[in-house]
Amino acid sequence: MTSLPSRPRSRALPRALVRFSGCLALACGLMLGAADSSSAKAPHIHVLPVPPGPDDRGTAALDGWVTPVDSQVAREENGDFTLTVVNTGGVTADNVRVLLDDGRDGNSVGSADGRCLGRLDAKSPADLWCELGDVAPLRSAAVQVHVFMSRCVQFDPRSAAPRQHAAAFRWRVGWTVGGQALTASGPTPRWSCGNARYRADLDIDPAARRP
Repeated sequence: MTSLPSRPRSRALPRALVRFSGCLALACGLMLGAADSSSAKAPHIHVLPVPPGPDDRGTAALDGWVTPVDSQVAREENGDFTLTVVNTGGVTADNVRVLLDDGRDGNSVGSADGRCLGRLDAKSPADLWCELGDVAPLRSAAVQVHVFMSRCVQFDPRSAAPRQHAAAFRWRVGWTVGGQALTASGPTPRWSCGNARYRADLDIDPAARRP
């Protein structure tokens, strides 16, 4: 009778695999993790974004606000406001300027700041403009302006909102990035006549008054 060949020793491995299945799973997990790290990331690990290159830094984004947003001013007095612009972008905003136009005829906007110029002629960019220079990322610049209330005003006849105070002036911000000119409108500051006798001074058509 021919004897059966002896079983190769390597065939005993499956028994060991079954017996130590937990260890096998751990070993396979480690091996697979080394081969493909993306399939074995722990849930609390966050992949950081790749830093942008020198040509992918975004642009300069300027945000602006005005204080106060609403003010009471007596007739033939000045209302004082502060304009602030901040660069929320990733590159420097060059040649930053604010340009202001009167809210209505007779109520002129001005400033004692040496960076500001009033309208000289029809070629002037605005009734008042202030050169603030360059503003780096996360930096701000501010300028103080005033508006003279020559005639008492109370409400804005052009506003759709009921009984909204009149616009003291209108302004916008201009700047350049890489030679490209950009602009954004600033929030409109509001004012009303603070004189107790404002009703007699309101700039309205006398024919519209009730008898």
